[in-house]
Amino acid sequence: MKFIVVVREIGRTSPDYSLEFEAPVLPSIGSYLSIHRPDKVYGHTEDLIVRHIWWRLHHPETGGFGNDPAKMGSVVDIQVECDQAIGPHSLDRWRSTLEAARERGIEVEEFNLSRVAVTEADLSKGTS
Repeated sequence: MKFIVVVREIGRTSPDYSLEFEAPVLPSIGSYLSIHRPDKVYGHTEDLIVRHIWWRLHHPETGGFGNDPAKMGSVVDIQVECDQAIGPHSLDRWRSTLEAARERGIEVEEFNLSRVAVTEADLSKGTS
């Protein structure tokens, strides 16, 4: 199933950026999403919490009632709207940006997981 992840600006509802994905199922509201980019240390991510699912649909009928035989509508796109969040493996820059927003009084959620958080800086200390 194809969908678009729409990442909202920190503390706002306006979109910051969007990325297209394909997965076997749609994430649900409240799901945690972690996006890894190929130019980053493997495992460190941009972390998101799903807030809304928006199905954009098209239907060929122009009236309130269908004709016989019925015409079938289609999906235009599915947008998964997300807030930025702090996860256990958030990129250092991601984490510091969100922590700075939190210090300015903006509500920033953290993943509620019982896992050890390992920053990029911590990881590089272990390999040197």
